[in-house]
Amino acid sequence: METEEKKYSLIEAMIKLAPYFKQLVSAESTLAVTDKEIFLEDYCSEEFSRLNNKGKPIPSGSVINKALQTGILQQATYSEELYGFPFRSISVPVKDDTGNIIGAFGFGTSLKNHAALTEAAHSFAATNEEIVASTEQLSASAQELASGMEILNMLKKEMEGQVNKTVLMLDFIKKVAANSNLLGLNAAIEAARVGEAGRGFEVVATEIRKMADDSTKSVEEIKEIVENIKEKVGKISDEILRILDISRHQATATQEISASIQGLSEYVENIESIAQKV
Repeated sequence: METEEKKYSLIEAMIKLAPYFKQLVSAESTLAVTDKEIFLEDYCSEEFSRLNNKGKPIPSGSVINKALQTGILQQATYSEELYGFPFRSISVPVKDDTGNIIGAFGFGTSLKNHAALTEAAHSFAATNEEIVASTEQLSASAQELASGMEILNMLKKEMEGQVNKTVLMLDFIKKVAANSNLLGLNAAIEAARVGEAGRGFEVVATEIRKMADDSTKSVEEIKEIVENIKEKVGKISDEILRILDISRHQATATQEISASIQGLSEYVENIESIAQKV
């Protein structure tokens, strides 16, 4: 003989089903069933256990009380200062077949993770702003460095031009010294040919040749110094070009980093927005 199916009142059905609804929520939470006056059941997770209201009267001004009074869904958020941890409470009134309110479901969920996520998002946003500011300063410095290196590169080219001009001038002086030496030699030959009458001229010719020799030696020494300068300018030139290339890459890289961080800011805003909805 088949057993007759037991029929439950709506309130009894709510109490029977509440534990199953509670299992559907993995977060720290509480699910309460009330009639119009007291908490009939209050299924609490560990965090909410000390706030278990089973058997207690419904406080006036509570979310459940407002739902029972208004007949519509009510919700509120409670700070950590009130109960030791933040949580959101929501309540929906339950009506019978005739539309009369007979009780309510009350659901509370912990906002600890929400608070931690919000704080992390704010901290990340603040850090991100600092990084953006630092990166922008670095980018500006890199741009300034690149501009300075461009100027230095231009001055280097001018220096190379001046060194090359100096080499040409030394070559000219060397030629003048060689010609002077040749003229002095010719003058000495002529002075020797005329004998006693050309002795004074021979002294002058000798001095001219001596000055020409000294000029030639000085030119060689100066030319050697200039060649050393030229070699060092060449090394400086190579180093300037290397640093200029680095500074250009640095400027480009910092701009790309700055753009990436700006994009990251959008993700931070999305995280904050999600945190508000958790």
